[in-house]
Amino acid sequence: MKVLIAVIAYNEEKNIINTLNSLLNTNYDVVVVDDGSTDETWQLVKNLGVNIIRHSVNTSNAMITVTTYLSYAYRNGYDVVCQFDGDGQHLVNELPKIILPITNNTADYVIGSRFVEKNGFQSSFIRRIGIGLFSLLITKIVKTNITDATSGFRAYSPLIMEYFDVRYKSELYDTNQLLLLSHYAGARIEEVPVVMKERTYGKSEFGFLRSFLFPFQGIICILGILIQKGTKYGTKT
Repeated sequence: MKVLIAVIAYNEEKNIINTLNSLLNTNYDVVVVDDGSTDETWQLVKNLGVNIIRHSVNTSNAMITVTTYLSYAYRNGYDVVCQFDGDGQHLVNELPKIILPITNNTADYVIGSRFVEKNGFQSSFIRRIGIGLFSLLITKIVKTNITDATSGFRAYSPLIMEYFDVRYKSELYDTNQLLLLSHYAGARIEEVPVVMKERTYGKSEFGFLRSFLFPFQGIICILGILIQKGTKYGTKT
């Protein structure tokens, strides 16, 4: 099977080399989605000879990088695409856990969860409150136990790639929305335990204020998808 690792990055010049070097020792294809970095991220990627898709401006919306790599993977005939953050938090040796359910055809949307076995970096206290709330709500909706709904360590089958490249044309705002839309599109969702580590350099996009607003924004997105259910975007097509 053709497997693509999509590395998302914004101003990760201090982390991107180590991240890519670890991936280049695997048999997976790699593409970097650079969300309009203003530092040397994109040049460092080019110097390594890694394929890169560079947004001309920073979108300030991580979900646009998701739709970028889903479209790239679908149009290039990949069987699996896995998101891998450029900040070094995701570990290469955890990739098989996330990819296997899709290659075995038991899932279409696989979430790597930090909270099943509770090993490694567990995120900040405020963010964990929001993640726990979202995960509880989504578990009730999709009828599948979810503990880490907003995890960035995810893999997708062609069903998801095709849906967001061809069928769903509205903007995405957060991971909860992505997950629920995938569910209503007929995706089989599975969660697997993974270990993550804290970023080595730089700051997370989630400062205090954004972490505080995080639960409220997520709930609004979940309610929005529940309202949208039954429209042409919220049903299986």
